[in-house]
Amino acid sequence: MTDRLLLDTSSLMYRAYFALPASISDPAGHPVNAVHGYLDMTARLIAEHQPDEVIHVYDHDWRPAPRVAAYGGYKVDRPPDPESLPPQFELLREVLDAFGLLQAEAPGWEADDAIGALCARAGKDDCVAIVTGDRDLLQLVRDPEIRVLFTLRGVSELGVFDEATVEAKHGVPPSRYAEYAILRGDASDGLPGVKGVGEKTARSLVAAYPNLDTMLDDARTDVPTHPVLGRSTRLSASLREASSYLVAMRDVVPIRSDVEVRVWSGERDDERLDDLAERRRIKGPVRRLHDALGA
Repeated sequence: MTDRLLLDTSSLMYRAYFALPASISDPAGHPVNAVHGYLDMTARLIAEHQPDEVIHVYDHDWRPAPRVAAYGGYKVDRPPDPESLPPQFELLREVLDAFGLLQAEAPGWEADDAIGALCARAGKDDCVAIVTGDRDLLQLVRDPEIRVLFTLRGVSELGVFDEATVEAKHGVPPSRYAEYAILRGDASDGLPGVKGVGEKTARSLVAAYPNLDTMLDDARTDVPTHPVLGRSTRLSASLREASSYLVAMRDVVPIRSDVEVRVWSGERDDERLDDLAERRRIKGPVRRLHDALGA
C-alpha cells in the first residue's frame, strides 16, 4: 500500500500568508511568512502521517480559460493577490527543489484539477489523503482510496472526510457533491447558484433526482412529479430560469480528472538549501522539515 499526501499548495500558502504576520521577513525586508508557515505545516503533516510520498500541487492558472468561457463570472470579483505573496511562491519552489521534493501542476488548470488527475490514477492499493481548505475537493473522496484532510486550524486540527463523513456533513455523497455545489452556489468563486436555493434545498433536490437533467425536465412540466418541486411553483420557476446557468456550471464546478499533469522534483542540494535558509531567514522551518523527512 502506498500512503500519499497531496498538498493543495495554493490553498495552504494562502492560509499561511494570512495566519502569520508580514513582519516575518528576510534581512532585505521581503516577507517570508507564507513560506515559513507552509514549511512548518508540511513538517508537521509528514511527522504525524509518515507518508510514503508527498506531492506539492500548485495552481498553474487559478482562472482557467475553459471555465471562464463557460461562465464569465467565474472568480471575476476575487481580489488580486497581495503584492508580497507571488514572490513567496517562487521562493517555496526553490526550497522544495533544493529538498528534492515532488511538485506538480496541470498547465492551464487549477491545483484542484491537477489533484483530480492524480487521484484518478489511484489504485485499490493506494491510500491518498488530500490536504486542503477548499471544500470543492470533497467531490474527489472515494472509499477506501481517497480522503480529504480539511484544514480547520492550520494543520494542527484537521477534519477527516471519507464518504460517510461527507454525507453526514453535507447531506450528499461525494459523487454528487458537484451537483449540490452547483445548485447552492459559491460566492467565493463568483457562482450565485439558483435563486432561492440554499444548502437545505440543494440537498433535497440532489436526494430527489438522479441527476440535474431529470430535475430540470421535471421543473419544466406543468405538474412536477416529485413533491420537492410539486409543492413549490416558485422553486420550479427558479430552476427553469437558471437552466442555462446550470448547463454552464457542468464545465465549471466539476473537478477535471483528464488534464495533463506535470510532476517534477529537483535534485537534493544541501548547500543550496543552507544558503536559502540563511539568506532568506527561514532556517527554523527548513530545519524542522529536514528533521521530519529524516525521521
